[in-house]
Amino acid sequence: MSMKGRVTMLGISRWSDKYSYKTIERFFDKKINWLGIKWQLIKGKVADREIILVADETTISKVGKATYGLGYFYAGLQGRAIKSIQFLSFSIVDVESKRAYPLFSKQLMKSKSKKKETQPKKKVGRPKGSATKKKRLKSLFRVVSWYLRIILKVVNSPKLRYFIYDGAFGNNSGIEAAKSVNLDLISKLKKNSVLYFKFKGEQKGRGRKKKYGELIDYENLDEKYRKDTKIEKDVEIKIYQFEALNRKIKEPLNIVIIVARNLKNNKRTHTILFSTDLKQNFQKIIDYYSLRFQIEFIPQGQVSRILEMQNNILDWRIL
Repeated sequence: MSMKGRVTMLGISRWSDKYSYKTIERFFDKKINWLGIKWQLIKGKVADREIILVADETTISKVGKATYGLGYFYAGLQGRAIKSIQFLSFSIVDVESKRAYPLFSKQLMKSKSKKKETQPKKKVGRPKGSATKKKRLKSLFRVVSWYLRIILKVVNSPKLRYFIYDGAFGNNSGIEAAKSVNLDLISKLKKNSVLYFKFKGEQKGRGRKKKYGELIDYENLDEKYRKDTKIEKDVEIKIYQFEALNRKIKEPLNIVIIVARNLKNNKRTHTILFSTDLKQNFQKIIDYYSLRFQIEFIPQGQVSRILEMQNNILDWRIL
């Protein structure tokens, strides 16, 4: 069930006292429902408990030329694309115990660029009589949506309602990927995202109704939206919550803005979290997004480090 060191077929055969390298190789050639096996192991631990589904991309630096899927992938720690292999990993997180259970992993491949062939220019515009086609999700969003369907066929739990991903899903495509499997998404928007309140004025009798109201100014947020204030090590943290709109996202969002201000030099920064569940409490949105870091610390004995990481939502460097 488990072993130390590098997990390779040669390593497994060395740890085993019965099976040779060839036997291990034949075993992994079989079609095994690893997702079903992992869920059966997890299910007993999280039965009747509140759970969330989190996902993240993992980049592993790799040397050599023959490694399957080898390419240049972005590595967050190094801030650039490096020669590596990349995996997309999904985990179930038990909200109460703040523990992640690895559930499903797939290797991501770099799509091969197709050479553009010179073709005669087509007529501009929509062909007469053509029907409106629903736009397909692209790249990572399509891949995640596909795997979410596979996972939810196995993990059929009414307690699972939320999918958490990092800022890469802070857009309309990310929301559509989660909504396509009837999950609410919790993610993060860019700091410079343009948000509006809903228009609440009087509508004109003719023409399109106004949808967007007052532009949200992050420097001067109305105190009526403030939900909590606390001071931690000379840093004042204010938390605001309201419903807002973005022109590039089709549906309204439950926005939580965390504003941090250094009391010594008065420097400030902010983080924008959101949920597609408009009734969700601000504290749960923060807690669930913080629990996404659990996927980084799956081995046991890392609880203290996990709890420290939960406060690292904000970019404290400018403070």
